Amino acid sequence: MVNSLHQSSRHSIRLHSASGFTLIELLVVIAIIAILAAILFPVFAQARMKARQTVAISNLKQIGTAMLLYAQDYDEAFPMTMETETTGQPTTIGYWATSSYQAAIDAYIRTGQGVTQRGSIWWDPSDPDKGRPALWGSFVANGLMTATSCTLSRVNQPSATVYSILRADNWDKVSGVVPPSPLPDRHHSFWLSEYFDLCLDVWMPATETTNSIDWRAGNAVPPCSLFPNDKGCGNWDVGISKHRYHGRTLAVYIDGHASSASFTSTYGSVTDNQWDLH
Repeated sequence: MVNSLHQSSRHSIRLHSASGFTLIELLVVIAIIAILAAILFPVFAQARMKARQTVAISNLKQIGTAMLLYAQDYDEAFPMTMETETTGQPTTIGYWATSSYQAAIDAYIRTGQGVTQRGSIWWDPSDPDKGRPALWGSFVANGLMTATSCTLSRVNQPSATVYSILRADNWDKVSGVVPPSPLPDRHHSFWLSEYFDLCLDVWMPATETTNSIDWRAGNAVPPCSLFPNDKGCGNWDVGISKHRYHGRTLAVYIDGHASSASFTSTYGSVTDNQWDLH
């Protein structure tokens, strides 16, 4: 009987040893899991970023399509992001100009405006500013088409002319305006501030020069970030997020197609860029 108990005890020990893990085995398993996680997490992050990029491009494409539908209904005119003086000079910006522009586009999409609908087409899912109060969306428009009265017939190369592009991060700093907290009533100057400027003033030089390029010519001045030695350069491109998606930005063109692009590819020179009307 003693032998029988002894054999039973040894059998129990063998079963326990076979079904358990030693410390070394556990450490090996943990190390393998850590290695797999290190390999897979970047892959998952890239997949998530790609999915967000796809959504943002889709949103831009919808904006481009709605813009073309609007132009068909209004004698080829683009919806405007600013009010103008009688001379045509771009002048007033603010919440109401921005709201009017988005309402014109939304009439063909019905997803709501950016200020009130953070899940609408006006937003990029990866926009770090998405939660900022009173912010209107993730895309800024080419002012040569939207700041003044302009029609499709003035654009010589619709498939190679940027209509709208990703807005820059940290909009408080870019616009120079921090929204009051809590938000003020509608009579406050905040609602007529640069915070609501979704128009890229591509015709404006950075300094006073004799440069003849202005809003009437339909030409975009060189961005100072690419042409710092050009006396007529402008800082209009500070309003663009250039590297959010794998070092590239996202843009929709006048013909309605949207894609990722490097900012440098959109402006080669005064005579070779994707911002002019010519």
